[in-house]
Amino acid sequence: MAYSDPGDLASGAVITEGWVDAVRADILVSAPAVMTTKGDIVAASAANTPARLPIGANDSTLVPDSGESTGLAWQIQPAARVYNDAEIDPATSTWVSLTFNTERYDTDTVHNTSTNTGRLTCPDNGSGLYHIGGCVQFDTSSGTGNKILGVRILLNGATSLAENLSNPNVAAAVDIILPISCDYALSDNGAGANDYVELQVYTTVDVNILVNGSTSPEFWCHWFRRA
Repeated sequence: MAYSDPGDLASGAVITEGWVDAVRADILVSAPAVMTTKGDIVAASAANTPARLPIGANDSTLVPDSGESTGLAWQIQPAARVYNDAEIDPATSTWVSLTFNTERYDTDTVHNTSTNTGRLTCPDNGSGLYHIGGCVQFDTSSGTGNKILGVRILLNGATSLAENLSNPNVAAAVDIILPISCDYALSDNGAGANDYVELQVYTTVDVNILVNGSTSPEFWCHWFRRA
């Protein structure tokens, strides 16, 4: 039931039963009557028409959604940060996808520690803009001279979204750390075809990828809004 308009009450006028009934009816269709459960909020489903929006899942965020009756929806914001707890020895002179066997966090099954462990995958109902990044430390301290080192973010095993290449002339015992990041719209395409990204490395010499605290090798993606 939509709101009625009981009209203004003039100063000194008699308050009629009809006017009071109209006010009461408006109150009954407003927030107190609509809300039934802890955490419920009230949103308009049409002009002068309040509707109950049930509380969302823990850690979800309220986002605009024109497809919903209230124009709002609760959504878990997909986010994951993963790493490998052992050194990795990639092949040389080719791009190699790193694997990640441990999760610092994963809010919505973005990562899997047993299958395709190098992938961060857009979850079902998770389409949107993501901040994607990683960091890799190359063990270059054992040798000097020119080396070509690189990291890149690869989409769906085919498209490079960002690259960071370095050609250091290492003259001292120092490791090279390469970070990388980009923003990109990942899509939930359904039928097992959801977008995924991988963190790849490139080296022209045989060097290991080092484990270094929360720096290397690390890979992450965070949803920040609908595309």
